[in-house]
Amino acid sequence: MWACLWFPVQDKLFRGLNCTEQSAELRASTRTLSTCTPENLLCLESDDFAFDQDECLQSVLEDLRYYWAIFKSYHDPEQILEQSVLRSLENLIQSCFSATLLDAAQAQISMDNENSFERRLKLCKVLKGFQVRTITINRVLNHVVSTSQK
Repeated sequence: MWACLWFPVQDKLFRGLNCTEQSAELRASTRTLSTCTPENLLCLESDDFAFDQDECLQSVLEDLRYYWAIFKSYHDPEQILEQSVLRSLENLIQSCFSATLLDAAQAQISMDNENSFERRLKLCKVLKGFQVRTITINRVLNHVVSTSQK
């Protein structure tokens, strides 16, 4: 799902910048990996593993809200992020979590004081970090859905 959003954004926002060569900037304060990791280390041998689903989903929601606020704080005159990534994040948060969004002013990474190149570079790295995080989020949501159907 997220890959189809990433490529049009990358082409339009990062002209003249080789975003694929940049490192991903991951959210350091996330708890998603620790709360969504199975307690049973032998989970590969069985489909039956335990984790605190409520805490995991709360952490996923915090990550989604964080990334929404970051992307919302990016000044995007062409509204490329608004039309793709932000709209998809809003739908996911409201539909799957029945939650509201936070004000973009609460974003922990501000891109306001940086020049255009630095902001685009920062956005590139944050988007790559988000792409990595969505792999975990996708796996968590797929597991939750599959176990709720049993």
